[in-house]
Amino acid sequence: MTELAHFLAHALALENQASQRYGELARHLDQAGNHDTAALFGKMAEFSRMHADEINAIAKPNAPLPVLLSWQYEWTTPEPPEVGDASLVGPATTVSQALGLAIANERRGWEYYNHTAITATDAETRRLARSFATEEAEHVLTLERWLSSLGPTSAPG
Repeated sequence: MTELAHFLAHALALENQASQRYGELARHLDQAGNHDTAALFGKMAEFSRMHADEINAIAKPNAPLPVLLSWQYEWTTPEPPEVGDASLVGPATTVSQALGLAIANERRGWEYYNHTAITATDAETRRLARSFATEEAEHVLTLERWLSSLGPTSAPG
């Protein structure tokens, strides 16, 4: 298995699991009547799906990617970096709280990709990891701008 294929398998799992978790949170909050916050998590799920699609397209020339078991992933966090702690989300979670969780997730994603960009021995792996880290940094900035635009409101969505 090449370093690039190993990295792409990790990146794909990271984005797929983030999309799944954000989708679960969106459905949970929507059922609880917190529609604004549910919509935010729905958008985050879609962003992760889009990134997974991008990774799948990049991976095609390197297919098949390795199939890793849960304990074979080399995360720097207990779960995939962008999954976050679902216990921090409940029916009364505000949009600002949800944005805070999403920002923390995206920062962990940036840290993972940045770490790979620094430590990878393969030039293409380093290049892609830098590119993904740049995307994650852009997501953090976008979410931070969105959070700052909310002002002092903290009522549930």
